[in-house]
This record gives sequence, C-alpha cells and structure tokens, in this order.
Amino acid sequence: MKNIRIALFGILILSSLMVLAQKTKGSSKPFIAEITYKIDYVGNWDPAVLAQQPKELKVYVYGNKMKTVIDLSGMGYMTNIQNGDDTTSVALIDIPAFQLKKYIKTPKEKLLENLEEIAPQINYIDSSKEIAGYKVYKAEYIVEDEFGDPITTVVWYSPEINDGKINAAGDFPGLKGFPMEYITTQDEGSIIFSVGEVKTKKVKIKETDFLIPTDFEELTEEEAKELFGGE
Repeated sequence: MKNIRIALFGILILSSLMVLAQKTKGSSKPFIAEITYKIDYVGNWDPAVLAQQPKELKVYVYGNKMKTVIDLSGMGYMTNIQNGDDTTSVALIDIPAFQLKKYIKTPKEKLLENLEEIAPQINYIDSSKEIAGYKVYKAEYIVEDEFGDPITTVVWYSPEINDGKINAAGDFPGLKGFPMEYITTQDEGSIIFSVGEVKTKKVKIKETDFLIPTDFEELTEEEAKELFGGE
C-alpha cells in the first residue's frame, strides 16, 4: 500500500485546488472552458514523491460545474468534480494496477459545515495585474489553524470568469471570483498554482462529463483509512 499512498499524494493537489465556472452574463449558454494551471514546487520535497507529481493541471468547466483530472504518472487518474448548482463535490479514484474505481462524495451539508467551521476572513486589496490575458485582483484569504493561529493565503482572482458561486465547493468559499494564482503550503514546502491558459474556443465539453461514471463504487470509511493511512 506504500506505493498507492505515494500515488494518491495527488489528491492534495485536488484538495488544494479551487475551481473555475459560471454562466456568461446575458446569455443562456453556459460558460465552457479548458483551463491549464502551471504547478511549481518549492522547498524540501522527497525526489521520489516529487517525480510523481504533476507539473500542470487541466480544469474543465461547464457552467457552474468543474472537473479536474490529474495523471498519476501513468498509474491512474485522480478526478475532482465540483458542482456549484447543488454545492457538492465528488473525488474519483481510478488506478487500474490495483483494479480500483472508487468515488468519495461530499454532500452540501458537509461543505456548509466546513464553511461555518473555518469562518474565513477575506481582505480585498487595491492591487491588480494580468494573468493569462485576464485582469486579476489581489485578496488575502485568512483562516485559523487548529491552534487558533491565522493562516493567510494571498490569492489573485478574476471576477470576469467566475462570480464566486462555485467557491462553496472548493477551498476558497466566499471569494468574489475564481483563483488565478495562489500558493498552498505543506510540511515539505510550497505548491504554486498559476493559470497559464484559458481556452474557450473549440472546446469539446458536455454536461454529462460531470456525472459519476456507472462503473465506480463509493469508497467506504475502512477503504479510505487503508488507502490514505488514517487511524
């Protein structure tokens, strides 16, 4: 199980990653796009672990729905589906070598409970720049750790692409736009996410792409503990 735990380190990327989605103003057609994040790692990362981590991330958007797929260095895929319409999140685990096709669904009640627990403070800063052709704005997203100490994440966000509705199912609930650039911190160091491209033309994305595949089964608590090393 050690190898699968290393492979599943990719879920940290999924859990750290916020999503992009909204309907274009004044139009009945959903906003559809393929967004590419560049990922940089800074710090004292184990070379064996780092070698398996992605250097970019593809995000697929259909209206208020988003799907992120990570290639686990050929071992399989980690997929996260977030739905801003019903405020739910689903993680798909697909690793053929272990004959593993499982999903973990987080319901609306749990997401709202998490939001109430973290009670974020968001400071909007009078500063802007351009990322991937979009004007983005600076914000400080502040939450408390288990000891009550503040953790501040600087986020550059764009209200032009997303008005923030889908953020309830991500890592930045309450933010008035989707994150174009931000940094997450792990024990080994930092992970820097920065959008390099937002592709909106000739993108083949269907609403059915955001459903749970019929050949996936729900992951039990016991299986989750075995896979992720929980108690």
